[in-house]
Amino acid sequence: MRSVPFFNYAALFTSQETELQRIFSDVGRRGAFIKQKDLDDFEKCLASFLGASYALGVGNATDGLEVALLAAGVGEGDEVILSSHTMLATAVAAHFAGADPIPVECGPDHLIDPAAVEAAVTPRTRAIMPTQLNGRTCDMDALGRIADKHGLLIVEDAAQALGSRYKGRCAGTFGASAAISFYPAKVLGCLGDGGAVVTNDLSVYEHASELCNFGRNSAGEVVR
Repeated sequence: MRSVPFFNYAALFTSQETELQRIFSDVGRRGAFIKQKDLDDFEKCLASFLGASYALGVGNATDGLEVALLAAGVGEGDEVILSSHTMLATAVAAHFAGADPIPVECGPDHLIDPAAVEAAVTPRTRAIMPTQLNGRTCDMDALGRIADKHGLLIVEDAAQALGSRYKGRCAGTFGASAAISFYPAKVLGCLGDGGAVVTNDLSVYEHASELCNFGRNSAGEVVR
């Protein structure tokens, strides 16, 4: 019996070994390990590629989803409607943001079914979290109409969706916030865990930045 690996992790390194070693040496000699120019440049490039206003690097996409929910205003006692066809991390992020994850069925495209979302809305519903999956983007027009009708947030799980588009617009740019993953097997994989929070809202970006920096604002004052 032949064993087929989930992902050829080593090839991610060996296919670019010389260039990656050059980068490691450069970063190491500069001591540029945490929140320095390299990350700032990447965040700006990512936001530009997506057509978003802001991107914020985080440790992984699960953290990113939690931060995206909290920064958008989801919290204790809220409900977050999400697709049953997703990784456990989607529900975990809602849970650790203090909300109750409410899974609903997917449609024929294997993405969240807008009709199932509509049926699951309650007075406690605060957000819809569609998972953009397998190169597809959800029906964001239908989800947007539901969100507008009930006064709900949209926080996208775009972990696997870098570059996926709906009517010319990139996944991760439709709601109040979103998260993207750079896990090695993702579209743009890194050598370890990595993620980003994406938003077009300055206040959401500032809140997310503070959550990722011990509650400190850009002036270094602890405000959270």
